[in-house]
Amino acid sequence: MIISAHQSAYNPWLGLMHKILLSDIFVVMDDVQFEKNSFINRNKILQNSNEIMLTIPLEMKDYQSKSIKEMKIATDMWRIKHKKSIEQSYKKSPYFEKVFNKLGKIYDIKSSFLIDYTNAYLNFLVDYMSIDTKIIYASTLHIESKKLDYVIEMSKELKADTFIFGALGKEYADEKILNQNGIKPYFQNYKHPIYAQNSKTFHPYMGIIDLLFNEENPKEIILRDNITKERVPNE
Repeated sequence: MIISAHQSAYNPWLGLMHKILLSDIFVVMDDVQFEKNSFINRNKILQNSNEIMLTIPLEMKDYQSKSIKEMKIATDMWRIKHKKSIEQSYKKSPYFEKVFNKLGKIYDIKSSFLIDYTNAYLNFLVDYMSIDTKIIYASTLHIESKKLDYVIEMSKELKADTFIFGALGKEYADEKILNQNGIKPYFQNYKHPIYAQNSKTFHPYMGIIDLLFNEENPKEIILRDNITKERVPNE
């Protein structure tokens, strides 16, 4: 059983979707502390060859003591602004109507909580790209441990023998301790692909909707020149 986990993310980048594609189960870490200036509530899109950041405004009072699922949205106007910015940026893209007809429904959701939008984004992406990875929310697992023990407890709860870390996982994931607990770590080394983009020069690390609007088979592009799920246990 291969699992991976990551904080909730608004319009996530391609590397996160690659991690999901490598996993039997992907755990949304909605129970961890919210990180300011992270990509939990923001990411970039491309507009007239310029990178612009779309940020969901949040109530930041006492955010250090709140989990992601507890974070509330500061104002409702962002939904209209983001939807309009996306439409203006990609209306001439080849797959605009196919994507926007489904994506636009997320911005019709009326909720005070960030998690309802990040979850909706993930559900949209998994459905749109026909990804069969099972999605689980960490808050339903009631994990009490922290740091590496959090990963170990999660893996044991889900009966996983392989856990996928991001590239930075090497800085804190003790392979010896993981192996002692029956868990094999795999450290993702994502190679960002170049794809069709409405720009003279290619801009990597955009939110994934930039790929969806411009390419017919986004899943194939995410996997291009990268490891596939079948190879993870042997790496």
